[in-house]
Parts: sequence; structure tokens; C-alpha cells
Amino acid sequence: MAILDKVSEFAKNLGDKTGSAIETSNLNSKISTEQNAINAVMTKIGEFYYNKYAEEKTADDGIAEFCKTIDGHNAAIAEAKAEIERIKAAEAAAVAAPVAAGGLVCTVCGAANADGRKFCSECGGKLEEKKPTVTAVGLVCSACGAANAADKKFCGDCGGKLEAITETKKRVCACGAEVAPGEKFCGDCGAKYEEGE
Repeated sequence: MAILDKVSEFAKNLGDKTGSAIETSNLNSKISTEQNAINAVMTKIGEFYYNKYAEEKTADDGIAEFCKTIDGHNAAIAEAKAEIERIKAAEAAAVAAPVAAGGLVCTVCGAANADGRKFCSECGGKLEEKKPTVTAVGLVCSACGAANAADKKFCGDCGGKLEAITETKKRVCACGAEVAPGEKFCGDCGAKYEEGE
């Protein structure tokens, strides 16, 4: 029986320690929750005094120092945002430049490529120079595919030069259906369209 008493005593001590650990963990969690609540209120106090400083441009000496530090951080944020906008504008210009200069847009990935290239510099897809086609609204840009008015000389979307086609040849499949320019397969029968059919 002495062994059973010792095992029972050990189990009771272990249960007490486990209960204490759980209670301690719960109390630590409560302390953390209360500290987070204090931090949130401190943030609101700081925002209140900073907004007051921003409106009145005056504050107590101790608070004014903190407010000026915030002003410095806001200025750094504004500079970083301006730099992001400059980088985005430069990237957009770099993409538009080859197209505006008569370059080609890859039909696989949409990347702009310099004129004269045979394969896309981004994905390696074969580049095909397409002539603009006349539509009911005017011209379709061969670089980006955007519709433009018939009297325009440059694409309103990408800036690429538009060339008018005075005569368009209808493309007709062997089944008799019309195949749109640039399409490689008939939309009615699915047969591959070969030029000159």
C-alpha cells in the first residue's frame, strides 16, 4: 500500500502543478490583454495631441519634440511615396516607348518589344507584325489591338503609329465562313485557316 500512497501523492502534486501552470498562463494572458489595451489608449492620446499640434502649430515643449519627430517621419513617407510614383511612371514609359516607336506587343505575354525583333524579349514567343485593320469604329492598332477612329494617325492607347488600309481582303474558310484577320482557325468549323484559301 505504501507504493500506491506514493503514486497517489505524486499524481496529486502533478495535478496541483498543472493547475498552477494553467492558472499562471491565464493570468499572463490577462496581463498581456490589459497591456495591449493600455497601448491602444496611449496611441489615442498621442494621436489626440499630435492632431492638436497639427491644427494649432503649438504644443508643450516635451510634446512638441515628439510631434516634430512625427513630422519628420511623415516627410520621409511622402518622399518614399513620390519615389514609388516616379518608378511606376518610368516603368510605364519604358514599356510604352518601344510600342510608340513602332515596336511590337507580344501576343503571348503582352510585353512591348523593339521594332525588328522576331522573338519576345520577355517570354521568347514568336512576334508577328500585324497590319492594322479597318473596323466600324476606324482602325485597330497592330501593336496593342485597341480600336481607334479612322482619322487618327496614332493609337490612343499605346501611341503606336496607325496605318490605314484602303482595301481589305476577306478571308473565307473552305466551309464558307469568314475568318477574321489574325485568326488561325475558323470559328465555325475549327479548320486551320491557310492564307490563299
